Amino acid sequence: MIPLTGFHSANQLVITNIETTIIKAENILRYDIKIKNTDTTPFKSEFDYPGQHYYGLEIVIQPNKKLASKMELVEGSEFIKMIPMGAGSTGIIDSGKEGSFHIEYKIKNGTDLNEIKQLACDSTLIILDGVNIVKEFSLEKVKNDL
Repeated sequence: MIPLTGFHSANQLVITNIETTIIKAENILRYDIKIKNTDTTPFKSEFDYPGQHYYGLEIVIQPNKKLASKMELVEGSEFIKMIPMGAGSTGIIDSGKEGSFHIEYKIKNGTDLNEIKQLACDSTLIILDGVNIVKEFSLEKVKNDL
């Protein structure tokens, strides 16, 4: 696993809301997540590299085994990654404000969608800055704390 970076305000990030939606027509699991920056400085990307198509802050959901068995997975990776179908975010989270993020993943054909709804938080939210892991949250724990 890639080590966590020394992001100065990563510990100031708090998940304030998680909603999961099943888009039946497209067989997609969607996560809508709000993350609050409780620090006094904006939370923004610190990643720099010589390329042109820089993505900055990104969230990904890494499934645990039960959820992974129901989702379409990226082949050929050492990481367990669900196939993404779309994503979006506010990019920067201003001090004392919430940022909105969403990400969608492909569900395996023939999967019981009620099971997916129950297993959606059997996963870890990872915040990335470029290729660096900034922070990880157990969605099961966060959901229980909300």
